[in-house]
Amino acid sequence: MKKIVILVAIVFAAGCADIAVSTTETKKPVFTQTEAAKDANRFFWDNFHAGNYDSIPVMTQKLCSALAANPNDLITTAHLGFTHVWAISERQRLQQPDPAITEHVLLARRYFEEAYKMNEKDARILGFLADMSLAEGALLNNKKEQTEGYFMGLKCVQEWPQFNKFTVGYTFSRLPPTDKNFQKGLQWQYESINDCACEGSKLSGLSEKQKTIIAMAGKKPEVTRACLNTWIAPHNFEGFYLNFGDMLVKNGNWKEAIDIYQLAKLSPTFDQWLYKDTLQARISDARENVARFNKPLDEPNLHSQPVMMVNASFACSGCHSMSKNEQINFGKQEPPLSYYFSHK
Repeated sequence: MKKIVILVAIVFAAGCADIAVSTTETKKPVFTQTEAAKDANRFFWDNFHAGNYDSIPVMTQKLCSALAANPNDLITTAHLGFTHVWAISERQRLQQPDPAITEHVLLARRYFEEAYKMNEKDARILGFLADMSLAEGALLNNKKEQTEGYFMGLKCVQEWPQFNKFTVGYTFSRLPPTDKNFQKGLQWQYESINDCACEGSKLSGLSEKQKTIIAMAGKKPEVTRACLNTWIAPHNFEGFYLNFGDMLVKNGNWKEAIDIYQLAKLSPTFDQWLYKDTLQARISDARENVARFNKPLDEPNLHSQPVMMVNASFACSGCHSMSKNEQINFGKQEPPLSYYFSHK
C-alpha cells in the first residue's frame, strides 16, 4: 500500500510539473530598445558590414551589456547569435588556432533558440537555429540534436524556401559529396534559382532566370530579401553563386561550376564587390580546386588552406561586406522593428 501511495505521489508531482510548464507565460519580445541597445546594434551593423572581424570581442561585450539590461530584446538576442556565427565561420582569419573557438557554436545556438522563442514566425531565425543545432550536435556527437536540427531545417525550408534552401544548404556544403545531405543541399541551390524566379520550369536558361530575379527587386518581399542585394546583405546575389560554384567543384562538376560562377557577374553591383577577384581565381582554378575542396580541414593551418566559401575568411563577409563607397552611399538603413516580427 505504501508503494502505491508513493507511486501516485510521483505521478501527481509529474503531472503538476507538466501543468506548471504548459501554463507558464511564453517569453515575449520587447518592442522598445534602450539607448545602449541602439548603440550596440549600430556597432554590430557598422563593423559587420565593414568586415571588421577583430571587432567581435567589443561587439559581443556591447550586445551582452544591452541584453543584460533587457533580456527580452529580440533584436539584440538575434544579433548576438549572428556575432557568434561570424566568429566561428570566419576563423580562417586567425593566424593562430584557438581551441576555444568552438564555444561560439554553443552560444550562437542558445541565442537563436531564445530569439526563436520570442518570434516563431521568423523562418530566418529557425534556419539559423537549425544550422547551429546541426553544428552543436556534430561537435558534441549528439545524434539526437543533429536529428532535431535536420528536421528544423526541413521545417524552415518549407516555410521560406527562397531563404532557407541556401541557409541550410550552406551548412550541408561542409559534408563530403558522398553524403546524402550534401547532395540535398546542392539540389536546393538549383531549386533556389527556380524559387526566386517564381517561374519554375518555364524559363530554361539560367541567365534568363537571373534577369527575371533582378527585375523583381522590391516587388516580392520573399524574393527581394532572400535572393537579391539589400542593405543587410549588399552582395547576397554574388555570394550565392560563389558558394553554388564551390559546391559544384567539390562535387567534381568543375566545368558547370565555371558557368555558375560567371552568373555572379550579372549583379548590378558586381564591380563594387570586394571578392570579385576571389571569384575570378575560382574560375581559373576550378579544376585544381576539386581536390583542394575535398581535403579534410587542417584546423592548425586553416589560415593558409584553400577552402570552400563556407570555411573561408569570407564565409559571412562574401555576402554582407560593403566597400567603403557602398558604406557611404547606402548610409544607415537598419530595418524597422516590424522587419523582425514578420514572416517575410
